[in-house]
Amino acid sequence: MSLIERDLTWLTAEARNDSDTAQQIIEALAERAQTLQRQADELRAETALLKRTGGQQTSLEQVQRLKTNLRDLRSLAERKGLNRDVISMLAFSGHGVHLAAPAPLEQTLTVLTAPDEPIDALKPLYLSSGTWFDSLLAVTSKVRFAIVNGLSLRYSEKLDWRDARSISGLGLARAERVEAVCALDELHPPRAVLLVTRQGWVRVMSWSHAETILLSGQSMTLPGTGDSPVWIGPCDTDADILLLTRNGRWTRFPVGMIPSIGCSGVTLDQDDDVAAAAVLSRQNAPAAVWFIGSDGSLFALATEGLAPHKKPGAKPGPLTRRFVGLACYGITARKNELVALLSSQGELHIVSMKGLPIASKPSDIQPLKVSSQRIIAATLL
Repeated sequence: MSLIERDLTWLTAEARNDSDTAQQIIEALAERAQTLQRQADELRAETALLKRTGGQQTSLEQVQRLKTNLRDLRSLAERKGLNRDVISMLAFSGHGVHLAAPAPLEQTLTVLTAPDEPIDALKPLYLSSGTWFDSLLAVTSKVRFAIVNGLSLRYSEKLDWRDARSISGLGLARAERVEAVCALDELHPPRAVLLVTRQGWVRVMSWSHAETILLSGQSMTLPGTGDSPVWIGPCDTDADILLLTRNGRWTRFPVGMIPSIGCSGVTLDQDDDVAAAAVLSRQNAPAAVWFIGSDGSLFALATEGLAPHKKPGAKPGPLTRRFVGLACYGITARKNELVALLSSQGELHIVSMKGLPIASKPSDIQPLKVSSQRIIAATLL
């Protein structure tokens, strides 16, 4: 039994049948995890400086020890049944909350807000499914990375945005806002991270490079005037990237063709911008891509019907008429897939995509309308 387990055994012994005690334990675990996380971040920054002098070995060992403690902490809590499936909900302002994960069936729920603070006034909003112990990687309008420890977000059993709190770890400056969010496993981070902007600029960074930028607190510079991030996510160099524009157009090209300094991934019309992206792995090639529109429509298109260009920068092709792009996802298997769609009126639609037909080419697309309200955020479940 590790030191962490011996130290916390007395905490978990009484949590089996007492929800109040379990809540107190989770809060204690959150405080301990945040302390370990802060110490690990400080040591990683110290290691980066010590590398220049050859004295990094001790710091590397300390970082690894802290990661081991954090891993033991999460493992213990999971064994005691203290982890929970959640939908993480973040607003551009840096406020966030964990919503209780809904039952895996089609239904419509309501996200509660204060009368003077409708959901529509909080947009852009970002949804991400996972567990309470997962973390999130955020990128801001200053093109600065930040990690949100999942335990730092409050849990709302009643789907109440009024339980949301400002996330101190983001450290937003005045007029700075959250622009994109993705799930992140800090203990098993991705090999690389892909950043996409509204004007279609794309860049792939190794995780070590992205982590260095994150720890330094530095901002990246975008080549386009007035440009801002729109999507961030884990990436594999042996994959294709698919970009979806607001006007319902798409382009696809190999990630390996993106230069290290980044490049323009698409030639946009003057009145168009990128809305979302999806990474399509070649090793576990997705059978289809799901497309979600802000008008409440969705459809699936076979990846074979989305032929890739040889390099980035091509003009995008159309999907279907009057489609306003919001999100897209590469799907590798068809089981009981669910998607959560948040409307501008606060309705959370849980929709099964299991029976959705897969069009072989864009001309065969027949969108399914699942909501008459405008959709402002989505996530797979």
